Amino acid sequence: EMVENVPFCHELSAIVLRHQGIGIDALSTLIVMFGLSSIIVGVVFYLLGKLELGRIVYFFPTHVLIGCIGGIGVFIAKTGVEVTIDETFSMENIMDKFHLFRVVLLFEIVLRILEQVTKDKDGKPKYTLLSPIYFCLMTPIFYAVLAIFKIPMVEAEEAGYFFPALDQGEDGGSESASSASFWGSIFGDPHLWDMWTVVDFPSVSWLAIWDSIPTLVALTLFSLIHVPINIPAFSLSTSTEVDMNNELIAHGYSNVAAGVFGGLQNYMAYTQSVLYDKSGGTGKPSGLAVAVVTSLLFFVGPTIASFIPRCMAGTLLLHVGLDLFLEGVYDSYGKFDPLEYFGIWLIVVVMTLYGMEAAMIAGVIAAVSTYAVQSVAYLSPIRGSMSAATLRSSMRLRDLHAQSILNSPTDGRSRILVIQLQGHLFFGNMAHFTSSMHSLVRQNVSSEIAPVVIIMDCSLVLGIDSSAAQAITKLKDALLKKYKVDVCIFVTGSDEGFPTSFSLSDQLSANQHFSTTSDAYLNGLEQVDEDKALLSRAAQVEHAARHKRQFTGSHVFNSLDDALIFAEDALIWRKNPSLLDDASESNLSNRFLSQYGTTGGSATNNFLLNDEKELGIMYLTNICPVYMKEGDTEYLFSLFQREVYQQGQFVWKQHSPSDSMKLLIFGMLIAELENEAGTTETISKGNTIGETGLVNNSPRMSSVRCLSEEAIVYSMSRQTFEMLVEARPHIARYIDLICINYLQSRVQHVSNRIFETRCLPI
Repeated sequence: EMVENVPFCHELSAIVLRHQGIGIDALSTLIVMFGLSSIIVGVVFYLLGKLELGRIVYFFPTHVLIGCIGGIGVFIAKTGVEVTIDETFSMENIMDKFHLFRVVLLFEIVLRILEQVTKDKDGKPKYTLLSPIYFCLMTPIFYAVLAIFKIPMVEAEEAGYFFPALDQGEDGGSESASSASFWGSIFGDPHLWDMWTVVDFPSVSWLAIWDSIPTLVALTLFSLIHVPINIPAFSLSTSTEVDMNNELIAHGYSNVAAGVFGGLQNYMAYTQSVLYDKSGGTGKPSGLAVAVVTSLLFFVGPTIASFIPRCMAGTLLLHVGLDLFLEGVYDSYGKFDPLEYFGIWLIVVVMTLYGMEAAMIAGVIAAVSTYAVQSVAYLSPIRGSMSAATLRSSMRLRDLHAQSILNSPTDGRSRILVIQLQGHLFFGNMAHFTSSMHSLVRQNVSSEIAPVVIIMDCSLVLGIDSSAAQAITKLKDALLKKYKVDVCIFVTGSDEGFPTSFSLSDQLSANQHFSTTSDAYLNGLEQVDEDKALLSRAAQVEHAARHKRQFTGSHVFNSLDDALIFAEDALIWRKNPSLLDDASESNLSNRFLSQYGTTGGSATNNFLLNDEKELGIMYLTNICPVYMKEGDTEYLFSLFQREVYQQGQFVWKQHSPSDSMKLLIFGMLIAELENEAGTTETISKGNTIGETGLVNNSPRMSSVRCLSEEAIVYSMSRQTFEMLVEARPHIARYIDLICINYLQSRVQHVSNRIFETRCLPI
């Protein structure tokens, strides 16, 4: 039964009394009126679900639901105190009957201690049935205490420790609870079936029912408030995906069935459902068991109630109420922005002082305020989507086998779907966002070349509220499980992570088998300045990529370029894992510094000159066109001269003459634009720099210095290049083609194709 609907039931009773007064006919009309109201509520629920209008639930923001949870918790805890002392809630009444309330406090404190000491290392309860077993043991424990201290039952009943018996007579009836025949009181009760036997349709006042229509409409509308609140709140508490349309249809059936038998409106009770879930209840068998026990309690409940001590019911209500209150205002602290958290407290306070109706008004005010502050910058949260077939990452120096896989029309970059989001993601546009994403993914999954990797780029997202963050988390599960996507990648667009107070990165990478941060490796590098930080990040990524690579599940990256590199690696891994598992210099180690900080010595100690030359020829082969004649690469590399730079040493400065091009063999360099707001770009081994200036004789467009402890480069001077043009122009043309390939990669780089950004010239 909906407890909140009791005022409406009182109004219906008053209407009947005005028309028929007090009597059996009035009772008959009232029961018919109750049944009719339940049928109307059930029909409305059913139609909403059948017409697939369940998405109305998304217009209830998460922080409003959380506030309602906290307010309901206060209401239940207050009810527990009133049940215990058998008086209305007030400090005066509590102190007058503190002998009853202190028993509840003792049981509650013991239960809280047991729950704390039985948690595992992750803070989760080891024994899900602890609370139910504890509550079941409270009654025998109470009786045992009475027996130990030799307290008579009559004295305990007179002191208020037990509920009064229903058949208590004028002679005090205190003995009835202890001496009446238990089974006789159940099946011998002549009033057990009065609810159905008193209904007499000829005596029903249809005029009273006609006058009650406005009240019935108001009752129906008020009943509709609870399902969109309780079901999403329970879904939130249990981290379970819910289909609101099915839930509404089920509520329609249950209310119609209750109405046919003269029952009151019903809905999924949040409090009992949370207790059921925490007790380990799941599946149909446990649900049927609850239904059977509830049916039995219909017969035995009124009789056994007088044998149950008040402290058992009071402790149960107080415990559940405190749990819900803590879930609403304590567990949510730090997960919402200040405005949302203020809204939670507003709803809790208003519900406690003025009831559910006023709390709903407060919730609307909180939601509208959040909407006003987090106003959307764009109508659609999805800016666009495209295949990655024409996109290129900064990892351009892959070997020929890897390049052939990525360029394949069936197994290459066309299997990557990039979706870019924008603006503010919040509860107001989540329904549109979720449906659009499902439609977009379904359309692509059903195509001939279905995506195996989906990248969701949040670089242009300005803010994400908690409702949107949880919707994105559920969307991640749908992509992996429902649409069978191998890899789902989320891009934060910033080193600070997603623009939300919700721990979205942790939720999206919950099943991630590796992290781009290795704490042990990080501790081995001193980050004393910005250069060290860049080196540390590069080394961490390479370390994780080499040793903990896993190309399935969900992953989070800070930049779209990093995400695309990982997606490309995933495609290569699907076709030929050995191209990555060999840990050759042609894979991820081309981009990140793998040796710095791990060998403990200088580069000259770690690489022999022959090894350097072999590595340089391999790098040059990857850079040069595939149709180079045999021996041309070796000859071209023989024209380069070895140079060594120490950390902080400049290779060249901006605006200086372009007198050479260089091939980085070991270490890491950094290019910087002067008179710019910190515009930099790191250069990893295997890359060439300065070839454009060498060809067109333009000044250096950036300053380049050594970022790592030591860097080894091989340099071709302008004089050597001009001699090569004269002597062997077909080999000199390879330098021109390197420039063209480099400029092509810059133009096709993913950052230029997705959204406008500056591209650093080197």
